[in-house]
Amino acid sequence: MKKMLGVTLLSCGLALAGCSNDTEKETTTKPTTTNEQQGDKKEEVKPENLKITNKNEVFHTYESDGEKKVNYSAIIQNDSKEIVDVSEINVTYLNKDGTVIGSTVDSTAFASPSVLKPGQKAYIINETDIKPTDEVDKVELAVTPDITAERATELPVSGEVLDVNEDNTFMSLTGQVKNTTKTPADNVDVGVAIYDKDDNLITTAYGQVQDTVNPGQKLPFEAQSPYLNFNTVTKPDHYEFFAFSYKYPEGTAGEGGDGEVTE
Repeated sequence: MKKMLGVTLLSCGLALAGCSNDTEKETTTKPTTTNEQQGDKKEEVKPENLKITNKNEVFHTYESDGEKKVNYSAIIQNDSKEIVDVSEINVTYLNKDGTVIGSTVDSTAFASPSVLKPGQKAYIINETDIKPTDEVDKVELAVTPDITAERATELPVSGEVLDVNEDNTFMSLTGQVKNTTKTPADNVDVGVAIYDKDDNLITTAYGQVQDTVNPGQKLPFEAQSPYLNFNTVTKPDHYEFFAFSYKYPEGTAGEGGDGEVTE
């Protein structure tokens, strides 16, 4: 966990429209089957055995370039006994009448890491446009976990700095990720969670390393969170972050594997 250093906080007078800090909510899951093949068989997995818990969440509405936007952040945890992929994420924004006013139909939600071991947590972020007259009353998160042969490896980060850009539109964590494995890392992502002095979640941020990181190499990254009026909401005090690379083991059939199943 890092303390905030050198963060520029400028107030643009944007209004905070809503915030939710409900904790320990189990997200929606659907029946799924394994994508790890053993011979020609696929083992059916009961949905109750794949439990993803929403440990913390928060949402904010704000204006940018004349458009009204809503930003949602969450921290989820894999409370099942399996290693699961949690990249299938749906976020729905509702008003007080229960009407859908925004969702991931028109936007994308990101999770880092997207592959979780039992007991491991991930940061989720989503942002979407809403109508100027819309007011968000509730946000519903649905994560559909899937057992996977893919594995996530945590990589060290150095030289990190958390700051707000000159236009005061994005807050970002920049730094370098080092590949400490023996194989090239083609897709590396970074997740960040930012808290106030009372350890309340303010927002999350997500970023990717744009190029392949070769063994022993360091490459820069930037993990961004859309602008939030922290002087109105609450001032950030500390943050935590991690970087992960992903790989299918050799002998794994399917996406990312070599197409052959090793007995």
